[in-house]
Amino acid sequence: MLDSGHDSAFQNIEQIIKLFYERFKVERATVQQQFVCETPGITVAEQEQLTSLLLNRLMFIYFLQKQGFLNRDHQYLSHQLQLTQQRCGRDHFYRSFLLALFHDILGKPERSTEMLVQFGQIPYLGGSLFAVRPIERQYPEVSLPDHTFERLFAFFDLYRWYVDEPAGQEKSLLTPDILGYIFEQYVNQQQMGAYYTREDVTTYIANNTIIPAFFDALARRHPCVFAADGTLWRLVQQQPERYIHEILAETDYLPDETPREHLQRLQVYQHLYARLAAGHIRGIDDFITYNLRIHQFARDALRSLEDTTLLQDCYLQLQQMTILDPTCGSGAFLLAGLRTLLPLYETCLDQMQRVNGPSICDEQKSVRRASILKTIITRNLYGIDIMEGAVEICKLHLFLKLMAQVAHAEDIEPLPDIDGNICVGNTLAELHIPCRSISLRQITDEHAGTALTPGWQLAFRHILEDGGFTVIIGNPPYVEYNEQRFPYSLDHFITHGCANLYTCIVERSKQLLSPQGRHGMILPLAAFATKNMQPFLSAFRSWFPVSWLSFYHFRPSMLFSGGKVASIPTTIYLAKPDGPVQRYSTHLMKWTHEQRPFLFTRFRYHAISAPIDPLNRHYYPKFSHACEDSILARLLTHRPVSHYISRIPNLNTMFYRTAGGLYWKVFVNFPWPYHTTSNKQCFFQANFDRDVFVALFNSSLFWWYYTTTFDTFNLKDYMLFGFRFNYPEQPDLVEALREQSVLLMADFCRHARHLKRGQTGSYTIYARKSKPIIDTIDILLARHYGFSDQELDFIINYDIKYRLGLTYHTENADE
Repeated sequence: MLDSGHDSAFQNIEQIIKLFYERFKVERATVQQQFVCETPGITVAEQEQLTSLLLNRLMFIYFLQKQGFLNRDHQYLSHQLQLTQQRCGRDHFYRSFLLALFHDILGKPERSTEMLVQFGQIPYLGGSLFAVRPIERQYPEVSLPDHTFERLFAFFDLYRWYVDEPAGQEKSLLTPDILGYIFEQYVNQQQMGAYYTREDVTTYIANNTIIPAFFDALARRHPCVFAADGTLWRLVQQQPERYIHEILAETDYLPDETPREHLQRLQVYQHLYARLAAGHIRGIDDFITYNLRIHQFARDALRSLEDTTLLQDCYLQLQQMTILDPTCGSGAFLLAGLRTLLPLYETCLDQMQRVNGPSICDEQKSVRRASILKTIITRNLYGIDIMEGAVEICKLHLFLKLMAQVAHAEDIEPLPDIDGNICVGNTLAELHIPCRSISLRQITDEHAGTALTPGWQLAFRHILEDGGFTVIIGNPPYVEYNEQRFPYSLDHFITHGCANLYTCIVERSKQLLSPQGRHGMILPLAAFATKNMQPFLSAFRSWFPVSWLSFYHFRPSMLFSGGKVASIPTTIYLAKPDGPVQRYSTHLMKWTHEQRPFLFTRFRYHAISAPIDPLNRHYYPKFSHACEDSILARLLTHRPVSHYISRIPNLNTMFYRTAGGLYWKVFVNFPWPYHTTSNKQCFFQANFDRDVFVALFNSSLFWWYYTTTFDTFNLKDYMLFGFRFNYPEQPDLVEALREQSVLLMADFCRHARHLKRGQTGSYTIYARKSKPIIDTIDILLARHYGFSDQELDFIINYDIKYRLGLTYHTENADE
């Protein structure tokens, strides 16, 4: 069995985050309270602003001092605190030393002899981080006592601060990336509906949007080189195994892998290998569809180019890419974009030097890498966030990536100005700058370029007027919108009726995206599987004719960590606004935490061919197998169950619950013993036996339909009564289904757990113990619908691992 050390590493990080954050909250509150004591009349918002500014600066300096960049002293701040106390007495450190360090030493290039004596050899950094802020001008006399810093430095010194990732794991390490995780908690992002996105998610989205956009741009300029029959794609044909994720070929069992899954995985590898060897990869989109190692291919493709002009154009296209995260937070997606772009820049330059010579030494490569990072940060990456604290941490995060390339303090260059790249603002503010997606006629002339124009629109004006961003990626806030509660209106969005901010963020992203751009985000699965989101899904289909959607459950494990909002199924989509219509999807993926390291390497996309249900247009099918298209197509030839429902109450009644049921939905022909708000019942017309429908809805066929077309979180009437089923005309089939229903009810009762608590109680049905009877029902239904043996086998075994609890981590498979 393979080791899952990657996930263990993240668990170690989560432990660091938890411990650091709990103490950090206390220290942050202490600093903030001191601002109150020392500055009467200051508002809470101003306290928070001053506190965030101070802590951001101190944490940045802590990373630098641990590198030895501050007078070669790894305890620079603590030592200067002691020296200031000896020189000036207590409680002068903040005003006499720290503010001068921020504003006059790190923030200005000029140094007097007196400054050098007092502060030592300190690099000039410049940039907005250490500039005097308006809030500091507003409160020029603000001060803090020394004990505030003594506590804070003692806390910071409990950790080892690494500006780059260390080789091994340490229980007390702090890196800029870990600081990003912590930031998402201390700015209370959960109230804003956003969660820090793990690196495997951000890397997957960044790789599969940025690299295709890069190849798209090259193909438009060099169609012969990148044509479907071009020699470039033979790289894949000649070495298929190089571009297939190694985990697919692993002969050992993966963690929690069943024999059926093991066999299927190896079959997938053999199938993929055969297709690649046969030359079926003819475009960059195929790397997305087959979930291949797209980053490896991109570098190999660059290494295969011998034409100097073409290589120079590759470098130019990299420089011209613009990547936006419209709700950037602390920069998780922008950092992923940086990780995607950096090897492409380096490979391109390496190949240019190989073709033209001469080669460069490792030290020169280090200097070159710093230059590339500066180019990426200043020319490629853009972000917006409504929270000023988020923007500050995002900038800090990017600056530290530059610092990680510096070996000696004397090599440090001033920080670049990226105030025009990473902006504070409301992404959802009305557009006053014309771009190709929003015509000039839609923007009032008197607003364009005036004080009413949000700052980010002015900062990005050159990009918007040039057609829009090359790539837009991110994780927007999942926040319900209520016009009375929000200080701004969303009436200018066609998706505002969906009443959630994320639909409007996607709509705005489409407006800001280049017509040839690439787009990818992670959203709640409900966006693609519930009726109230139908306006969004209809718009999504028209905005993006080509899309790839992968679906992720939240049990037994989830993509995000902690928090109620995070405990929902999610969807990652990749999309482009041009090309012939083609939809791709995966099944609804479930995994244990041991399987997380392999999550983004094992799945593949399936091209959806089934027609859209004209009566249920609210869903994007979650398919991964060709037979699912044919199963749905057969279902759609039947009429909806609503045809058989009676609006008049009668005894022909089916009972069910709208809540619970992560692995099973249970339907019975008897009333529930106890009242709960989720108890429901429906009535069928007298000519149609309710036991037939009880059998139908307990079938694995209905579970498949429910899973592939809805959010697996709710069970509403339209989800039930939109299911397609022609009541059988053959009496023997009706009788057979009725008999199995009676057997199933008896079996449910036999295995049920009935707990009484005073006047109330609970009644739990263990449906998995009745799977043989349910299989018989599915065999009868397969005959009714005309399913093939392969389709029946697929239905009976659908989601069987988690429904039957075939993994130690399945939490109560019957609920």
